[in-house]
Amino acid sequence: MMMFTAKDRDGHDVVVTRGNVKRLKDRREQYTCGCCGERVILKAGEINMPHFAHLSSSRCSFASEGETQRHLSGKKYFLEWLILQDRRADLEVYLKGIQRQADILVDEQIVIEYQCSTVSVKELEQRTEDYQLAGLQVHWILGQDLRMVKGRYYLTAFQQAFIRKDADLGYYLVQYLPENNRWTMIYHITMDTANRFFAKALTFEGRVKLEVMKQAVSHIKFATLYVKRDLAFERQKQCYFYTRFKKQNKFMHDVYEQGLYLQHLPLDIGVILPTQFRAKTPALEWQYYVWVSFLRMLDIGDSFPCADVLQVFEKHIIWMPLIWKEERTALCMEYLHYLCKQGILRADGMGRYTVLKRMKEVVNEEARFLDI
Repeated sequence: MMMFTAKDRDGHDVVVTRGNVKRLKDRREQYTCGCCGERVILKAGEINMPHFAHLSSSRCSFASEGETQRHLSGKKYFLEWLILQDRRADLEVYLKGIQRQADILVDEQIVIEYQCSTVSVKELEQRTEDYQLAGLQVHWILGQDLRMVKGRYYLTAFQQAFIRKDADLGYYLVQYLPENNRWTMIYHITMDTANRFFAKALTFEGRVKLEVMKQAVSHIKFATLYVKRDLAFERQKQCYFYTRFKKQNKFMHDVYEQGLYLQHLPLDIGVILPTQFRAKTPALEWQYYVWVSFLRMLDIGDSFPCADVLQVFEKHIIWMPLIWKEERTALCMEYLHYLCKQGILRADGMGRYTVLKRMKEVVNEEARFLDI
């Protein structure tokens, strides 16, 4: 692994830059890794940035973590940018108590992690928990390109893990690319289908002051991006997909065991909700189980607590891995809110709902266009 920071023989941290690399080489100092204590070599070629590197025989756990040129450039940028903001910033700080190395430690209170390569989200989640247990705030900044086609962002499952929720920004993530020296924050992220999202974007040049960024963000107020849904057309696509690719899965087996067919299920099953991207389980599947195991059993006028629905929901949902902990009931509550808007349920307050009408199953004539 290439590093910018090492320790000299007196135990002082040394940061190598293009400006001081010649002076450091002339000192003929022996440098060591701040994490493992092993010897590291000062390297300075014409192509790569000056850095320290472990010997090939190193057993340091951090030495096996390869770094791209983008990651190195990004860390250097954050260090210089934060110093210009009159913030105390240290590069590649090894935190012995939790055995983690932070990309940047700010004011001894905040960790900035810049992630360019795709790794296990579980690893990022564990790092975050370790930092928080040490009393540190954590900010993850994405260093990958975001693909945009026809006004929609295509986000991989890994990139979706960087999305956080804020009262005003809604769902958002922060990206920095050193090649064009630009920050991008996409916010009010709203799911379209699968890995496609609508969102707004705010960009800043790399030289921007932190106060300018904060002021621009403070003007943003929460808004929900309206996505028009054609439920009948979406059901048609769902029927094709499951019949073509998932005919033998457990969900299809459970549907047929009940004497039902996909094309006959109520169209209010399979609705794509704003936070559906947080779940691995497709909307058609978990909403079906909520309906067939609970809502279908109720009569008009029946009242129930939302806790009963959540119990069924949690039994049939599998979540996407996330970096930060999040409230897991939001998706189910969105569905209950949707059913209230459709006049199927009524919210009575205190977490209780009343059935106003039954969810209508699609009869044969109406389902004819859905036949595969």
